Amino acid sequence: METKHPHITFRLPQALLQRMLDDLRRPHAFAAERVGFLHTKSKVLADGLVLVVATNYVPVDDDHYIDDERVGAKINSTAIRLAMQRSLHQQGGCFHVHLHAHRGKPTPSRTDNRGLPGVIESFANIVPTQANGVLILSEDSFFAAVKIHGTAGYHAPNLISVVGKPLRLVYERAKTATNPLYDRQSFLGDDASCVFENIRVGIIGYGGGGSHIGQQLAHLGVKNVVVFDGDIIEDTNLNRLVGGWFSDVEEAMLKTQVAERTIANIFPTANVTRIDRRWQEQPEALQSCDVVFGCVDSYAERQQAEAECRRYLIPYIDIGMDVHRADDEPHSMSGQVILSVPGHPCLSCFGFLTEKKLALEAAKYGNVGGRPQVVWPNGVLASTAVGIFVNLVTNWTKDAAGAPSYLSYDGNTGIIQEHVRVRFAPEECTH
Repeated sequence: METKHPHITFRLPQALLQRMLDDLRRPHAFAAERVGFLHTKSKVLADGLVLVVATNYVPVDDDHYIDDERVGAKINSTAIRLAMQRSLHQQGGCFHVHLHAHRGKPTPSRTDNRGLPGVIESFANIVPTQANGVLILSEDSFFAAVKIHGTAGYHAPNLISVVGKPLRLVYERAKTATNPLYDRQSFLGDDASCVFENIRVGIIGYGGGGSHIGQQLAHLGVKNVVVFDGDIIEDTNLNRLVGGWFSDVEEAMLKTQVAERTIANIFPTANVTRIDRRWQEQPEALQSCDVVFGCVDSYAERQQAEAECRRYLIPYIDIGMDVHRADDEPHSMSGQVILSVPGHPCLSCFGFLTEKKLALEAAKYGNVGGRPQVVWPNGVLASTAVGIFVNLVTNWTKDAAGAPSYLSYDGNTGIIQEHVRVRFAPEECTH
């Protein structure tokens, strides 16, 4: 890799972080602290972003510690050899992990600086194309040093993302100037402006729902937005596509161009990345996002987007609405907003995605005809989804862990509430 100062995002599941902390806090017969190995997969994306995704943690066995009063923990060659074997077998990276039992950002000790580089070099020799390094935990923060193939020395991640409810985003050197434009949303927390300035948010589908979301993210001050849509605006879109103009139809403008213009008119310094095609044709742009909104029509599209997001530890927020009619009864309008966070229940766990639904849809070969759509339910669902996103990334309610993940909307009565299926969903994803 050519860059000397790579941009690194390190993603760590919340449950895996807790498992590491629980293990490292355990007392040992003679060692003053414990050690473990975090196994990872890394990938260099097209824009140069190095993405490191944690996959598994393995503690060091009690018998593999060496009694040495000069250091907090000393492990034998067997512990290191076993970790190297796992890296070779998985063709992944490995991080030496230990805990400094205090609050605040930890720093390496003299012993760490003297002894750990040799260990990391050993891992880098096993699978040189993968990121390897050191991860030091404190009770509430992190220190990480990452060795990247083709670069000199070690690098601090620009972002460590602890993926759970809430989503914890720890930026290495992020600074945000106070902006009076956002004074009235200061209740979201001291870190909210920093998060909105630095987080990267994807929107799959810029139609009736996605256009509301793009507009609201701009009003919030979310600076980095990636919009995926290969369609041009048509006259039948004008009844619900926020920011769409009649002249856009005559000019056959892309929906992503509408998104770019709408967001820029609200937030001129925003960085809008347009992907003028399906996300599957440029998946690395999706993989670089920290949160993704899915505003798609089909069950198959939802299944594919959610699977990709889970594979790369990205929270996925799905919205959708439908208008249907049975016999001579009045039309019925319904919709949903579902938050799918890796480690927590998914769309299938909630019973929203089923094999029967996917099979019936596949039998139609995607030819389901035009579906009734109007602007106001899209606005309700999009606003609710943005509210879930804000609580996920700021935890302004101080209860993001218990916030609803599956809301149903009755458009006939205007009622939105937690779906009954939440009661029967497993605590952890079984898929």
